[in-house]
Amino acid sequence: MARGELGAKGRLMRTTQLRPGAIGQRIRLRPARAVSLAAALTVVGFVAAAQWNGSLGRQEFTTSAQEVLSRQVSALESRQKQLRSELAAAESQVQEFQTKAAGSQSIREQMQRELDAARLAAALTPVSGPGVVIEIADSKRVVPAGDNPSNYIVLVDDLRDIVTALWGSGAEAISINGERLAATSSIYGVGSSILVNSAFLSPVFRIEAIGPSGLMERFLDHPAYVGRVGQRITSFGLEFASAPADQLRLPAFVGNTAFRWGVPSERAGSLP
Repeated sequence: MARGELGAKGRLMRTTQLRPGAIGQRIRLRPARAVSLAAALTVVGFVAAAQWNGSLGRQEFTTSAQEVLSRQVSALESRQKQLRSELAAAESQVQEFQTKAAGSQSIREQMQRELDAARLAAALTPVSGPGVVIEIADSKRVVPAGDNPSNYIVLVDDLRDIVTALWGSGAEAISINGERLAATSSIYGVGSSILVNSAFLSPVFRIEAIGPSGLMERFLDHPAYVGRVGQRITSFGLEFASAPADQLRLPAFVGNTAFRWGVPSERAGSLP
């Protein structure tokens, strides 16, 4: 080999020859990369572990929340069922009360009807209806000498006979000069006046009676009227008139209706 070539090769060799310490430096660089790689892997591992742990925690939280919600839903459903049962019971009680109230109302209405009927029968209620009007007054004739003046005036017996004839002819309600007659009514003669209930009356006496059709005809034919009153009207000229009425209104009885000695028959045996 030529010297020149050798020299060139030698230079080349010298040129490409590593510097002292380069190999050690290269060797030292490789562990650093390993450390970096290991650190990166460690970080990735931590992140993955954190994500994994976070996923587990989320799953545990979700499961726990679902369990809480499930318990709450169950409790609410149970409470709703209880409320529905209470509501049904309350509605049943309301319906029962309404039924009892309706029954009580029916009983009260029935009792009220019976009370009204009793008051009507006792003459304690004003009444209206068709009937007859009768008027009787003292005679206007001059009393003959030696004749009894009482023959020419209306006597208490005349009113009693007229009332008796009216009751017997079907009258349901009777009044004399506005005094309604009841079971406890009385007709008394006091001098020239007549006491009906607790009122002193004087002629003209107006008797109003409510009753069925034909009441006046039956009254005029009744023995209680024809037998004595009719004869007195004819013989002594007592003023008398009668006429049917389409509508009369009679007041309620005003007076004492209390019984001192009479009691209902079912209690009679318990008296001392």
